[in-house]
Amino acid sequence: MESSISSVSTSSKSKRLLFDRRYGWVIDEWKDPSEEALAGGRGMFCILPIAKAAVKMASESVSLAANSVVISKSS
Repeated sequence: MESSISSVSTSSKSKRLLFDRRYGWVIDEWKDPSEEALAGGRGMFCILPIAKAAVKMASESVSLAANSVVISKSS
């Protein structure tokens, strides 16, 4: 279906000239996913998942502490 004509490689990017029956000749560029993930971010994050994880961790800590107190008193 696709045939590679030429390729150019660098450390984190790779370009190939491919023929696709649907689109014709296209340049396929592979980028390192870790660099792409950091490139689009602007240092923003969503507080809701962080708050949910913090509340869950706090409730588990309280439950663990309460269970350890109950177990130590019954021994």
